[in-house]
Amino acid sequence: MAANSKRKKITRVARRPSLMMRIIIGLICVLAIASGIAFYFDQEEQLDRIMANRQTLEKQLDEAYSRNGELLALQDMVDTDEYVEKVARDQLGMVRPDEIVFEDN
Repeated sequence: MAANSKRKKITRVARRPSLMMRIIIGLICVLAIASGIAFYFDQEEQLDRIMANRQTLEKQLDEAYSRNGELLALQDMVDTDEYVEKVARDQLGMVRPDEIVFEDN
């Protein structure tokens, strides 16, 4: 019986983790939690940058759509005789044969 009780004590001691093992497991848990928190805040910063970039791109897209509308309107107007006459008068300085031009100095 004495040998049997020694065996139980030995197995109990062997099953208990040592103090050093508990410290190592605790440090690993702390490092895992700290890493998770760091990753969370890093993702928040990235999300803020992405959202700011998205707003900038949406503004540029709106400006591009507006400019596209202006260009389409100009394209429709270019095909008219009135536009051709306006460009000839304003940019090329042309006049009709029966017109008299007065210049103001």
